[in-house]
Amino acid sequence: MADHRLTTPKSRSLVGVMNEFSYLGSVHRRADDDDLVALSVHLAQTPCSPLYRRHVSPDRELAAHVSEHR
Repeated sequence: MADHRLTTPKSRSLVGVMNEFSYLGSVHRRADDDDLVALSVHLAQTPCSPLYRRHVSPDRELAAHVSEHR
């Protein structure tokens, strides 16, 4: 098992985004549904303020990154 270190983030905006995704995950997750892949796909479509100047949502950002590095 690898060692890991946690530090405080350089951006408070990052902490806000992580808290918002945590909240949205708990809202969108059904009590009887354990499909975390479906939940992550749904959350990837959520607009994210750090990405507003580029591709707006994590799924679009990932698609652009993959297409640029082919």
